[in-house]
Amino acid sequence: MYRVLIADDEELELKAMHFFLERNYPEAVLLPDAQDGTQVVETVTRENPELLILDIEMPGLNGLQALSILRERGYEGHVIVKTAYGKFTYAKDALHLHVDAYLLKPVRKSELKEQMDEVLARIAAEGQQNEDRERRGEFTSGFILSLCFPEEKIRYLSDVERIRRLSEEAAGKLSLFCDFTICPVEGNVLPMLIYTSSAMDEKGYRKLSEDVRELMEQICQSVFGLIPEIRAGFLIADIEERLPGQIQIQEQESDRDREQRDTYGSSLHLQKAVQYIKEHYTENISLEDTAVHTKLSTSYLSHLFKQELHKNFVDYLTEVRMEQAKQLIGQGVDNVNVLAEKVGYQYASYFCRQFKKYTGMTVGEYKRRN
Repeated sequence: MYRVLIADDEELELKAMHFFLERNYPEAVLLPDAQDGTQVVETVTRENPELLILDIEMPGLNGLQALSILRERGYEGHVIVKTAYGKFTYAKDALHLHVDAYLLKPVRKSELKEQMDEVLARIAAEGQQNEDRERRGEFTSGFILSLCFPEEKIRYLSDVERIRRLSEEAAGKLSLFCDFTICPVEGNVLPMLIYTSSAMDEKGYRKLSEDVRELMEQICQSVFGLIPEIRAGFLIADIEERLPGQIQIQEQESDRDREQRDTYGSSLHLQKAVQYIKEHYTENISLEDTAVHTKLSTSYLSHLFKQELHKNFVDYLTEVRMEQAKQLIGQGVDNVNVLAEKVGYQYASYFCRQFKKYTGMTVGEYKRRN
């Protein structure tokens, strides 16, 4: 079962698509039709359909403009575009917006069915992957490795440069056989979560914990000039369910704690995702693009954002863009079209709505107050 939204302003096209889908894909749940771009944005935001069949030329926002807004908001559904206009710019924009198929009207039934079958096969495969992840967990097994420093050397745990080196060297030596997360410091202990994507039995756990301990002794000797006491905790099964509690950050943080967390308290994967966003926020990037860069599934990367930054991917991307917009305004840039383009928004009107939502002020008001 999957939900489909048909967006077209031509009544005959809507009737033809309904007839085609009801006859060939009776398992599809058809949502109420959208006849302009605004309705597309509203319905997709509310219903999040697995498939959007989209016409380009519609009143108000055209189909691609509506899709651009949806992608900026994090919509990851599949899209088939049908249009009577063979403009190269339309095809290029559609490709940039991760459209599954771009069909020119009049569309042949065989062509539409071929594309539909391919898209529905992808939807079915993604659904199976999600079911598998829910059944077994994204990461199945792991344990906590505690690096216990002597009290007289506890200052090393607040040395940002040393922790950065520790993270880099551990990534180089551990990445071939396990993943890890460096957790927030607890007193004189630096906890590390060591985990794998396959199930471990006790024998495998003992072997992995010994190997990791040996490697971490070498790394600590190199980074800190000493070997702390290293203890391996017990084996944790179904670790994805336990993960948030293992590296949860306290709600109340001092400025120093927050600075340390921002620097090294998050997982290496999340650090790579954040860096990717800061380097590409001017582009039409998505959670999927960032997941590919970090070599994680979209579901687990989304989990990391919520767990460690207490916000979702789209909110974090918006925050980066809005903070950059504030800096640009401070530098004298106040043309909303220029601002929108410089921080990654295709449409100035949408940028202005996001800016007011984020700051509580229009661009003009913000400039006058600051």
